[in-house]
Amino acid sequence: FARASNNILALLLTFIALAIPITANLYTPKLIEIFIRDRINLFVLCGCALLAAHSLLAITISFDHWAGRIPFWVDCSGAIIGWVVVVPYYFYVLSFIDPIVIIKRVHRSLKDELEDAERGKYPVTVAQQRVNQRIINLGSVLLRAVDRADRDVTFDAIKTHMLELTRMRTVKQRLPAEFFKVNNALLIGMSSDGTEILSNSGIWMEHRIISQLILAYKSALGKMPDGASALAHAVKIAAHDEASQHNDAVYFLLVRTLNTFMRDAIKKKENAPVFNVVYNYKTLVRRLLADRPELVPELTEYLLYYANFARTHGLGFIYELISYELAELAELADQRKSIEAPVLLDALLQLHGSDQYLGLVKSRAILGAYLLEHNLAPQLARIKASLVRVPSAMLVRAREEIVSTRECLFWEVTDRAINFDYVDDHRREYVGKLFDQMPGAAG
Repeated sequence: FARASNNILALLLTFIALAIPITANLYTPKLIEIFIRDRINLFVLCGCALLAAHSLLAITISFDHWAGRIPFWVDCSGAIIGWVVVVPYYFYVLSFIDPIVIIKRVHRSLKDELEDAERGKYPVTVAQQRVNQRIINLGSVLLRAVDRADRDVTFDAIKTHMLELTRMRTVKQRLPAEFFKVNNALLIGMSSDGTEILSNSGIWMEHRIISQLILAYKSALGKMPDGASALAHAVKIAAHDEASQHNDAVYFLLVRTLNTFMRDAIKKKENAPVFNVVYNYKTLVRRLLADRPELVPELTEYLLYYANFARTHGLGFIYELISYELAELAELADQRKSIEAPVLLDALLQLHGSDQYLGLVKSRAILGAYLLEHNLAPQLARIKASLVRVPSAMLVRAREEIVSTRECLFWEVTDRAINFDYVDDHRREYVGKLFDQMPGAAG
């Protein structure tokens, strides 16, 4: 029985010594701490160690012609129970190191630290450090999943970050005011001015969560396009949610995050990630037109800035893409009778180079056809004026490409799927009428 107890303990320790450190190295060192604090793990390992020690004791007090009955039965029962338990416990450990379970347990540890901070279990400085470390642990799972292009884990980790970001709205109400005062000893690398801004706005925890997403996005560029797309989409959803709740400090933080995504993708000259960020920017503006129209002008300025930034980096496609998106938004704003409709039209017309970029001509023509159909003469006149210097050959080509586009689906697999030049038959008729009114474009 002593040998049986020792074998059980040896098997478990060998399995754990291999499985836990390797998994912790893949995802987060926090796993080791979580494992050794788990009650089931402590119970099984301590129970096996006690049985092995008891077997040695039983042998010690046994003689040639006498052995204690109670130690014998304890040894016998312990060996049977140990071998019965060992296989289910193996499965428990395997489930314990499942990446999805790791995310849940790391998330749970962050929740526990926030609850401890609410109760004042630790001094404020210590509580801040502990919460900050748990956020970093959660971010480590995301970063390492992105590094290995582990899609399932990446998507679940992104979702967990966004859930925690949303939960902060209610958690913060129960935390003491001192908890939101931070310095660069906690937020290493941030300037004193930056920490002062975070302290005054009380969003240092949200900033730390967002920082993990930014690091993950930088890593996903060029390696995991769908991960980069998922990050942009999650930030867009969160930004609209915060704007709807009038939590403007966090909303602006999330908008700055989208801006950071945009810049990083443009600098990498990755069309697909920039395409996704622009699309999420557009859908955010669409939602804000209904909920918070006063926020639209600032986002429009950012779109113009990054359009020109992309142009200077040789990404003419992105420059034209933003023109299409602004034209669509200007039409939508007019349909909704939004007060920001003129702002969006102004932004579209601030994109210069219509005599060089065919996409600018086509996007304005599509919007112009809408204006012509609805007898919006002043706005239509501005569209026509912006196309006066466009060469006749380019106008003819723009007309032909719009009119000849009969299939709404783009001929390649893209996230957007829709062909930019597609309009329905009714709009196509007005596109023809618009070009007929322009010298050199009649056909």
